[in-house]
Amino acid sequence: MRLRLNQTTLGSVALAATLLCSGAVSAQQPVQTTPETQSPLRDGPYVIWQSRSTAQVLSFCDGEPHSVLHSIDVAKFLPDPCDPSVTVFVNPKPPTPPQSTWPMPERLLAISDIEGNYDAMMGFLRTNGVVDADDHWAWGTGHLLFNGDIVDRGDKVTETLNAIRHLEREATAAGGQVHFVLGNHEAMILAGDIRYIHPKYTTITEHMDLPYEVLFGANTELGRWLRTRNSIVRIGDWMFLHAGYSPNLDALGLQPDAINAKIRATLGPPKWPTERTLSDHPAWHMDGPLWYRGYHEQHVEKFGATSEAQLLAMLQRNAIKHIVVGHTVVDDVSWIDAEQKLLCIDVHWADAVQAEGLLIEGDRVSRVNGTGQRRPIEFTRP
Repeated sequence: MRLRLNQTTLGSVALAATLLCSGAVSAQQPVQTTPETQSPLRDGPYVIWQSRSTAQVLSFCDGEPHSVLHSIDVAKFLPDPCDPSVTVFVNPKPPTPPQSTWPMPERLLAISDIEGNYDAMMGFLRTNGVVDADDHWAWGTGHLLFNGDIVDRGDKVTETLNAIRHLEREATAAGGQVHFVLGNHEAMILAGDIRYIHPKYTTITEHMDLPYEVLFGANTELGRWLRTRNSIVRIGDWMFLHAGYSPNLDALGLQPDAINAKIRATLGPPKWPTERTLSDHPAWHMDGPLWYRGYHEQHVEKFGATSEAQLLAMLQRNAIKHIVVGHTVVDDVSWIDAEQKLLCIDVHWADAVQAEGLLIEGDRVSRVNGTGQRRPIEFTRP
C-alpha cells in the first residue's frame, strides 16, 4: 500500500491523507539501508489526527511507509503497522500543560541532551533503577526530568520520545512524575528547522513524500504533546531549564508559568521569525531559556556574562537556590560556579556507561553514571 500525505499549509496542522492502492501511484524504489546504519530502515509509529475521532498510525519498514486509519472514541493503545507487538498510546482528548512548580520529591533524577540515543538512555535508566528489565516504571514516587534536546542528531528519536511518553503515564499512575523540559532542538523541529536531524530521517521522509516536521505537526500525537511541555520547571528550591536563565529574562519579572506560556505561543511554525524580541518571542531569542549560554566563560563574548549580583537576584526572586542547565557540553555533571549555584548536566550520551545524570535525594546531591555509581559533584572551570 502506498501512502501519500499532502501538506495543505506548510508547517501548519492541516494535513490531508489519502490511502492509495498499490499501482495507483508510481512509487519510488524501496530504500533499505543508509551508509550510517547498513541495516533496514525502520521508524515509527507516528500518530496523525485526521479528525477528532480518526487517527492515522504511520510507520516505515520494508522500504516503504505503512499506514492504518483508526476510529478513536476513548484513549487506547494502537498497534504499530510494521510490528503489532509495538503499541502507541493515543488519546482523542488533547494534552494539557503540566504545572510549572513542584515540591521536591524524595528522589529526583535529571538527565539532558539525549539527542535520540535511545539505547543508551534506556540502559542508563535500567542500571539506575528508574525502569525495570522490561522498561516499565520502577522509580515509585520519584521524579525523572529530561532537560531538553532529546531530539535531533541521533537515529532513534521516535523511540526515545515514545518511551518518555510511556514512562510519563506509568509514573503518574505510581504517584511519581516525569518532566519534559523543552530545548532549542525541540523548538527547531516543531518549526521546521531540521538541519540537525539524522540522515536516516531525511531518507525516510523523502520516501514518505512529506517533510519531517509534518510528523510533529500540531495535529500529531507527538507534536501536540511537545507543544504543551514546559520550558522552565521549578522543583523545590531547584530550577531546571535547558540553556540558561539570563539577566534580561529575569528583568521581565515573569514567573515560570508565564514564561512557559509565552514560549508555547511562539514555538512555531514559522521558524526564526524576523522580529524576535525576548518578551514576544522567547523561544527564538538568544537571551531566552532555550538558548542562553552566558554562564559559560567560552560563550560570554556572544551572550554576555551573568554577574554574581545578577545571579543572586535571580535566585532570590524565584525563591530557589540552584539552577540546572544542559545545552553546553561538559565532561561530567558539574558545578559551573564555585559557590555551587549553577549546575550543568549536558554530557555525552554515546553509550550508557559514558552518560551521567543528576541525582537529588533529600540533602544529598550526586552525579550518577551508567554503571549506577554515585559520585560527589565537583566544580569544573570551563
